Amino acid sequence: MQQVLALQGMKELAFPWTTIIAVVIGSVVVGLAAALLPALRASRMNVLAAIAHE
Repeated sequence: MQQVLALQGMKELAFPWTTIIAVVIGSVVVGLAAALLPALRASRMNVLAAIAHE
């Protein structure tokens, strides 16, 4: 792949590290929010009332 890109004029392969890091950090934040919000809601629920409801 590097040789083909070199023929096209791209002499150096560079990775956008700042973008990659920003996406990883954003994914971690969204994943934690998606996990914590339902967990907090469930922790406030009365377990016996939830079982009796069904």
